[in-house]
Amino acid sequence: MRLNIKESGRRLARYLRDTRLELKKIIWPGRKETIVFTTVVVVTVVLVSGVMWLMDMVFSSVVGTIIR
Repeated sequence: MRLNIKESGRRLARYLRDTRLELKKIIWPGRKETIVFTTVVVVTVVLVSGVMWLMDMVFSSVVGTIIR
């Protein structure tokens, strides 16, 4: 199936128009909410990274002891 240039242009224009309408429906978070959510994400990443690092150290130590 081959589309001509006009039809492709119409489809692109419709897609962009529909996308713009959908973006208008979004309720964007305010500055305070954005700061709170970002803080939660950063703290969670740091905590999970710390736990994984500790687990890695323990498992490395155990495996090193077994291998020796």
